[in-house]
Amino acid sequence: MTFDALAAGQSVFVDANVLLHYFTMHPRYGSACKKLLDRVENQEIKGYTSTSVLSEVVHRLMTIEACQRFGWAVKGIARRLRRHPAEVQQLTRSRQAVDEAQPGRPRCIADQ
Repeated sequence: MTFDALAAGQSVFVDANVLLHYFTMHPRYGSACKKLLDRVENQEIKGYTSTSVLSEVVHRLMTIEACQRFGWAVKGIARRLRRHPAEVQQLTRSRQAVDEAQPGRPRCIADQ
């Protein structure tokens, strides 16, 4: 099944990969994820996500940006972020992504 196959009015759980592909404009999946999120924003379909998913997305966007900005290797990135709080403060992409999450985007459901 593809995102385009979702009928109007259906509900969908938006996982971290969808959001990551959208925010990073993944060359293969970015446009499909954007279309899905646009359909949610336009209330054609109902989108749901969780706070765990949003936390994962923020963390991954931070690690991607840190690797690109500072030339850090992916291996050990979480430890490096903990040890370099000044550099973490320079990372902006994850905060921009949170700001972009407007009303009409996927709604959070309670994590259990």
